[in-house]
Amino acid sequence: MVYQIMRKPQKLNNWRKLLLHIARITALAVPIIMGIINTPAMRTQTQSAATPVPSLEVVSVAPVHLGASMALMPKLDFRTRAAPSRRVAAGPTPWIKPAVAGVLDLFKQKRVVALGDDHGLAQEEAFYSALIRDPQFAETVGNVVVEFGGEASQGIIDRYVAGEDIPLTELRRVWTETAGWIPGPTSLGYVNFFANVRAANLKLSSEHRIKVWLGDPKIDWSKINAFQDLEPFLARRDDNFFRIIGDEILKKQKKTLLIIGTGHLFGPGSLSARFGEAFPSMLAVVTPLTGYIEPECNAKVVAQAHDWPVPAVVGPVEGTSLKSELQLSECNYIPPEQLERMKAMATAPPPPGLQWQGPGKPPSPADMIAAQISMRSGANSDAILYLGPPDTFTQSPIDPNIYLDPDYFKEESRRSQCCVPGGKPLNWDQILQQNSLIPKKLQGPR
Repeated sequence: MVYQIMRKPQKLNNWRKLLLHIARITALAVPIIMGIINTPAMRTQTQSAATPVPSLEVVSVAPVHLGASMALMPKLDFRTRAAPSRRVAAGPTPWIKPAVAGVLDLFKQKRVVALGDDHGLAQEEAFYSALIRDPQFAETVGNVVVEFGGEASQGIIDRYVAGEDIPLTELRRVWTETAGWIPGPTSLGYVNFFANVRAANLKLSSEHRIKVWLGDPKIDWSKINAFQDLEPFLARRDDNFFRIIGDEILKKQKKTLLIIGTGHLFGPGSLSARFGEAFPSMLAVVTPLTGYIEPECNAKVVAQAHDWPVPAVVGPVEGTSLKSELQLSECNYIPPEQLERMKAMATAPPPPGLQWQGPGKPPSPADMIAAQISMRSGANSDAILYLGPPDTFTQSPIDPNIYLDPDYFKEESRRSQCCVPGGKPLNWDQILQQNSLIPKKLQGPR
């Protein structure tokens, strides 16, 4: 793994380890939940003794990844499944469609279709490009809002997807001048996505071209030298997606695809909840089926899907037999070791200085369990994206320019060192070795 905040300092406490695990830090992305660990009590786990630590401070946590928390529970409940222990009654059979057709059909009912992005999943990233290259996408949808691009570079991407030749050092600002990713986003599937939109648009007249909206808020990294400098931008991430879609799409009677991390789409304060209040019945959420942690449980689901096309969109979830497949008895979405850390948190107060400034109450351990289950299971989605058996999933390779271009590497290394609590510079040799030509199995509980 190229960059992993969970670097195993030997004395990391349960709170820090759990929050980092919940955030699902991927190979080249630092999720914004990191804000909650920016406290003296937690920073001292990774800072040297010579590093000055301010006195107790109030922590600002952007709601983007914690926004996936489910409704507050009346008492702690350490279930790791998406359902009670009994299996839910089967119900009617859901519809099953080739994935491109399935997503396009959802647009007949909704004006926004959100694809929950499981960061780094190669099969899902390949699907994004296949979807926007289908001629029906430009004709019936025409817009796509992405998390993996920064709004400061909107003019650059507009020119690029319209066919203008843009030098790589300038084009790269589209995916490097982002607030919510350090470094990156560098998955090759994201980079290729923009090229595929350009390829699709080159076959279309100007009035029918696909418009790409870069959703991450504007940021000037030359002025960001510490995590405290970054925090205000992190807090605006979901606001920015909501504003773009509300003002530029829904209020203008348009449609859009939204590609965004699954954690943005679940729980109180999430984008789904906000759109449900401001624009009722406008949004459909599709999440990838990434599987249980037990291979035998995944085998049961795969057996049910033996004649499904790959990829496929299957739905609706609610009220059909699909929901029972996502809630199998004795099957789990959270590893036991993570659950034990949750239990330890429930019996110990948070470290000194850990305070909450998000909307409403802070998430309890039970809330975080529910959020993780909701994201992993897809049981609360409108439909699921089936990409094949979970044990076949592979990690997306990264854009090699991060280790080929010394200026690019130097700046990303600076950001990872200065602007993440406990951050360290990137390891050039490790990045190079991790970017194997041979597909690598996607790591982590799925």
